[in-house]
Amino acid sequence: MAEWQKTPVTAVVTAAELRNQLLALGIRSTDSCLVHTALSQFGYIPGGEQTVVSVLKHVLSQGNIVMPAQTVDYSDPRTWDTPAATASAAQRIYANMPPFDRQLSPVHFIGRTPEYFRTLPGTVRSNHPLYSMTAWGQNSVEICETTTLDLPFGVSGPLQKLYALNGKVVMLGTDYESCTVLHLAESTIDRPQHREIAPVAVGDRTEWRGFNNVPLEPYDDFNRVGARFEQAQPHLVRRLAVAPGTITVVPIRPLVDFARDYYHRKDQQHQAELRQWGTVPALKTN
Repeated sequence: MAEWQKTPVTAVVTAAELRNQLLALGIRSTDSCLVHTALSQFGYIPGGEQTVVSVLKHVLSQGNIVMPAQTVDYSDPRTWDTPAATASAAQRIYANMPPFDRQLSPVHFIGRTPEYFRTLPGTVRSNHPLYSMTAWGQNSVEICETTTLDLPFGVSGPLQKLYALNGKVVMLGTDYESCTVLHLAESTIDRPQHREIAPVAVGDRTEWRGFNNVPLEPYDDFNRVGARFEQAQPHLVRRLAVAPGTITVVPIRPLVDFARDYYHRKDQQHQAELRQWGTVPALKTN
């Protein structure tokens, strides 16, 4: 028996409670929300991810729900470091990786809710082979419609669409560490670009196709950015304690604008420090 099976259930959050809490946090039916979830932070939710998505659809009935759907396990195995693959293993993985399929490729490593949401009728998915997003709602097709693989979190991607819609981030039990929209800030400050590759279908064969990206999270400091944003603009952050967890709602536009300025200054400071020591290595790319 696993340890979690030995722990009695003491905290319960119902659909009605979750709905009322989202409304109390200022979520309106026409809002466009990027949702991140860690349902284990709320004790027990009867119905789990099914209940959460149902509540979100009810509350955002005239708006949009967006979730991450990344498939970074489809990346070049020769670049992996968590975990790394041996040279021989990487070559076998590379040769046998299936192409990304926006309808079928599952979402890994970011929880059950994004994968459940991906499989539902009416959910639309963007077509990036590593960094896709899913959406449901009034503007779901527009949000997920992209014309390039380059800079997947940049001005041509779904995050920019949410920014333009004056969207909100809804963190259900999560913190800023998983706040994907901060990648929009990183992707729009002229960081040096590098090439990545991913498997795509070309007819009946798999082709590894290249695209440009920027270093993402080189400082591993999303929570620090979030904390500084909250210190600078506390009136924009709404938060409720729910059982052992919290729900946090933040407007996307001011958060991204703050993070863009923060990272622009931090990149400049980082490069100045490296020049002082006589070396300017590139920001890490993964």
